[in-house]
Amino acid sequence: MAKFEFKKDEKKSNEKKPRPVKKTNISKPQETYDPLKATRKVEKELEQKRPVGRPKSGRKSYQTVRLLKTTVTKINALENALGIPTQDETVDQAIDRVINSLTTDEKRGYDLWLDMFKKKSGK
Repeated sequence: MAKFEFKKDEKKSNEKKPRPVKKTNISKPQETYDPLKATRKVEKELEQKRPVGRPKSGRKSYQTVRLLKTTVTKINALENALGIPTQDETVDQAIDRVINSLTTDEKRGYDLWLDMFKKKSGK
């Protein structure tokens, strides 16, 4: 059987040497975890008051309803007369009173429409 010999070219083997690796210094963190500092930070955030104004999105979802100025005036009068804090609560309370006074047939129709609108809006 024949014996195979591989001739390595010395020129090529000299060219393909890896670059030397520089020493990597171990880095130290700028700040380490301090449980007392974290606790103080959380307590400070809890002490701060919530900002006044519109609530952040996600808490409530709003939708616009167009009303006549006379209707808005009636809502405002009810709001002040009954001592209700917001127009939304005034309208909600008035609608609840109307729903409670519905007959059984009207109530059944209302429930069907309500289910349909809820499914349509995805809630």
